[in-house]
Amino acid sequence: MIVEDDESVRKSLKMYLELEGFKVMEALNGREAMDKVMTSRPDIIVTDIMMPEMDGFQFYLLLKDQPEIRDIPVIVLTAKGSTDDIRCASLMGVDEYITKPLDPENLVSKIKEMLA
Repeated sequence: MIVEDDESVRKSLKMYLELEGFKVMEALNGREAMDKVMTSRPDIIVTDIMMPEMDGFQFYLLLKDQPEIRDIPVIVLTAKGSTDDIRCASLMGVDEYITKPLDPENLVSKIKEMLA
């Protein structure tokens, strides 16, 4: 699942991941993603941080608070690359933190590694 409010980024990620053989669900923000995760459990989630309605960190914390879905791996993909942001994500337990601009091959490599 890709959780990203920027349509061009979301569509590019979806296209690239589908070319790599992944089936991709999309959500525009954390609230929409949470609804979709509860009904159609994805194998992995790639989420932005800065989104309307519910940001990526709020979504992550809500996801990890739900016993039936807390084991889904999460990759944060964001423009927020400060040491504080990375430290915050690490303390929260985020599985992987990747900063934009994105290297699609690196993302695919991380996804394959996490799903193995």
